[in-house]
Amino acid sequence: AEVLWKTGVGTGFSSMSVVNGRVYTMGNIKDTDIVYCLDAKTGKEIWKYSYPSPLDAKNYEGGPNATPTIDGNRVYTLSKLGMAFCLNVENGSVIWSKDFNKDFGIKSPNWGLAGSPLIVDDLVIFNAGTTGIALNKMDGSLKWQNGSDESGYATPLPFTLDGKKYLALFTAKSLAGLLAATGEVKWEFPWKTSYNVNAADPIVTGDKIFISSGYNRGSALLKVTPDSVTQIWQNEKNAMRNQCNSSILINGYAYGFDGQVGGKGKLTCLELETGQVKWAQDGMGTGSLTAADGKLIILSEKGMLVMAEALPDAYKEISSLQILSGKCWTTPVIAEGRIYARNAAGDLVCVDVKSGSDAKASSAKNSWPQFRGPSRDGKSAETGLLKKWPEGGPKMLWSVENKLGTGYSSLAIVDGLIYTVGMIENQGILFAFDLDGNLKWEKNYGPEWTGSKKGTRTTPTIDGDRLYLISGNAKVVCFDKNTGQQIWAVDGKEKFGSKDTKWGISENALIVDDKVIFTPGGEKASMVALNKNDGQTVWMTSDFSDCSSYSSPILIERGGKKIIVTQTDGYVLAVDAENGKLIFKETFADIFGAHKNINPPIPVSYKDCVYIVSGYDDGGVMYNISDDGTVFTRKWVDKTLDNHHGGVIALDGYLYGSNWLSNSKGNWVCIDWETGKVMYETAWQNKGPILYADGMFYCYDEKDGVLGLVRATPEKFDVVSS
Repeated sequence: AEVLWKTGVGTGFSSMSVVNGRVYTMGNIKDTDIVYCLDAKTGKEIWKYSYPSPLDAKNYEGGPNATPTIDGNRVYTLSKLGMAFCLNVENGSVIWSKDFNKDFGIKSPNWGLAGSPLIVDDLVIFNAGTTGIALNKMDGSLKWQNGSDESGYATPLPFTLDGKKYLALFTAKSLAGLLAATGEVKWEFPWKTSYNVNAADPIVTGDKIFISSGYNRGSALLKVTPDSVTQIWQNEKNAMRNQCNSSILINGYAYGFDGQVGGKGKLTCLELETGQVKWAQDGMGTGSLTAADGKLIILSEKGMLVMAEALPDAYKEISSLQILSGKCWTTPVIAEGRIYARNAAGDLVCVDVKSGSDAKASSAKNSWPQFRGPSRDGKSAETGLLKKWPEGGPKMLWSVENKLGTGYSSLAIVDGLIYTVGMIENQGILFAFDLDGNLKWEKNYGPEWTGSKKGTRTTPTIDGDRLYLISGNAKVVCFDKNTGQQIWAVDGKEKFGSKDTKWGISENALIVDDKVIFTPGGEKASMVALNKNDGQTVWMTSDFSDCSSYSSPILIERGGKKIIVTQTDGYVLAVDAENGKLIFKETFADIFGAHKNINPPIPVSYKDCVYIVSGYDDGGVMYNISDDGTVFTRKWVDKTLDNHHGGVIALDGYLYGSNWLSNSKGNWVCIDWETGKVMYETAWQNKGPILYADGMFYCYDEKDGVLGLVRATPEKFDVVSS
């Protein structure tokens, strides 16, 4: 995948229509709605048409909601306040227009009209008024109208029964079935949602219709005839609550986002016939999706473009690429091998996803944006990798030698650049290389750790266009990831009283919504959240105090609550990501008995549990987390997998990693996630880091630098190549 172009189209949530090499969308700039026609290959403007319209922001950014509809040589649009236009497709000139309020007395709903125009024969149909309105598509004259009260927010859906054309219209308080030609309401299924937000388009399949709404309303499958509707099943409050964007149906399974916007949703797979949830995947907020070639094309709420298999067995990500920042509620579009996506602010991007694209460009866009990867769990979505290496190992493409300085930092890889840090003459240096190993730029961020085991510790964290790092001296710094320009910095010692540990601060920054999470372990606060845009303090822990201890936090979600889990000097710690309030703590002395207060490994979350591990004969502890995220219950303790530095991986019900026998020796271990039972403990080279990709582990001997390709199985430590 490769970003071909990017342009601005004004504030709004209008999606894109792509016809004959042109892209059509809408936005609002300075209380003016604008209809854009752009060249699909270059993004250059071909024409635009504008008219006065207030931004009308109500608890969100505002701007147009509906998407232009193209029919022959005409473009049909609808503003949120009810201005309907028919424009010439070639130059944007007005053929006809209607003001729904003045001409038909129609009231706009609270967040404005949002359904896109639907063309059926000689009609252009809108979800406006109580139960829809249809105009003659040629001249805009009224053909039929059902009331003038507030409407729902979905687009009308056409379907055919017994040779007649019908409409499925999601109104403010029901799903209605209408004859398309006359607007006659043949049946209604009551469906009341908080604030009358029925926004997700229904899914019509044969004589069945699937509907879904947010605000804990749920979903339902209905059976329809020309004159009646009956319920097959209904899920309330626990399955597929589409607040804004619709689900999609593939081979009998609905894929969509369950939950409210604002990062609270999960991508969910639901069996249409039964309403049973097959799986749910968090980490993408409440985004949107489309599909092509058996693949889900997902746009996360924060602008991550994700490709995943459309399979009911389990969520399987193929690749991901950060293409936008800010709020992304608009459904992406794929046409002619290109994906078009936008955010609320009006940034519109075009991404080339044609098959056969240059492999190098494709690999350049596979994101590894932070310590331990996209989800901080040591797993890569890469596929098609070798299952056995040639003699002597894979060919080395290039190396950078004697240029990085001293340090222990890993790498972040985003948008074709490789980022890392090192210490040169006691100064921390941030490096950016291209994928051929050429240095693009380097930036000094000040003094680094010169105590025991001197050098850098942190791995850069990339979020949108910004890069965050934490120095061994407790300084948090934000850079522009493209240029290396420093944007802000916060000294944790000065601001929070951060205390030096024996080997320096070794934390990797965690981004949660608009916050950077940092554990200074100071007199004023053990953990803090900084505004990621300007570094200002959002919250500080006030009910807990302990020193930092080399670990990095993770984010988990339970019951709509975002929870930060980490290790400090003497505690397992969980705090509310929203306000920093303590949820849970337990001392390592209580868990393991004697404890050395050295806790580098990052926690691991899997299913409804979280695993904490530490070396030096401490071991690991598994906690079950209650559905509402308020109760952590110790499940088991294991002493065999006392991971020292390299992290552990949870995969298919097992934990894998190396243990500590001494500072220069360790074995490789697999234990059962549910019980803590040791499946194997095997001596190979030495202890070290572990990563997973495409069915294989990559195990790195920290003493001699031997890299092993290991089959991912609990049966035995099976080294295929090294």
